[in-house]
Amino acid sequence: MFKAVTLIVRFVLELILLFSLGYWGFHLKGSFFLQFVVGLGLPVGAAIVWGLFISPKASGRVPLFAVLIMEAVLFAAAVFCLIQSGFTVFAVIFAAFAVINRFIVLKWNMQEF
Repeated sequence: MFKAVTLIVRFVLELILLFSLGYWGFHLKGSFFLQFVVGLGLPVGAAIVWGLFISPKASGRVPLFAVLIMEAVLFAAAVFCLIQSGFTVFAVIFAAFAVINRFIVLKWNMQEF
């Protein structure tokens, strides 16, 4: 039960990460074309990186250290986007949940590497 809840929280955090990148991109100041490209490009790029390297079923196997760095960069980008979009309190809560959840996943070996 604990493992299932932890992995569900992780999935929700990943969805928030993608949403925050897209939300920020679509609310950039500039042309509609720029907003469209950044609003779709950032989440798609993050999803590709996640699927290729971070996902438990990733096709590209990299060391855990590299996975943690890539994951930290993506979550930091999401926090930055949330703060820039005016959701500072939510950004702090999101960051805390992401760090705690990652610690739990590592501590109880819920993800294979």
